[in-house]
Amino acid sequence: MLILCFVVFFAMQTLVLFCCIAAGNDPVSQAISDQEQIEFLRNWRECHNAANK
Repeated sequence: MLILCFVVFFAMQTLVLFCCIAAGNDPVSQAISDQEQIEFLRNWRECHNAANK
């Protein structure tokens, strides 16, 4: 019974790992997402600074 629990546990961990990879939650995708957020915030700041002047 204990061995079965270990097998099920590691099978579920593997499933979660593959789902995260499939969802793009890997370091390369995260770096791309971070860069897009930086560019968005830079554009937002420029637009709002221009509007406030």
